[in-house]
Amino acid sequence: MKKFLSVFLLTGFLLSLSACQGESPKADFALADAQTLLDSAAFSEPLEELDLEIACSLYGLDQSKITEAAVYGSTGATAEELAVLVFTDAEAASAAKANFETRISDRAEAMKDYIPTEVPKLEKAVLEVRGNTLLFVVANDYAPVEELLK
Repeated sequence: MKKFLSVFLLTGFLLSLSACQGESPKADFALADAQTLLDSAAFSEPLEELDLEIACSLYGLDQSKITEAAVYGSTGATAEELAVLVFTDAEAASAAKANFETRISDRAEAMKDYIPTEVPKLEKAVLEVRGNTLLFVVANDYAPVEELLK
């Protein structure tokens, strides 16, 4: 009886551990993800690479908190943008997210009067932090972005 009870409790314990595991966490973003999206059909025009100093000014970021970056922007005809940033730590990445949220709302407000067709792109913008990395995308076609996020 004791043996049966021990086996029963051990089995229950192992099952509860496996149930708590759930999905494994998704990997952090990499600079190569930016190139993957640039090579996809996500954008309606070629985006131009932005210098890190200009990007930090544009998004209100502290450059000393960024270790790597791939940032691209529209030439002005669209609201499309792409940024993959690697920060010194997860706290800096999370803090930067607020700057990008402000960027999205400011751009939507500005564009509603002179390029209203671009506002839906901003409303669907992807902004995600994973570990110490951040992905920001304003695209014409979000299917390639959704595929990358899987």
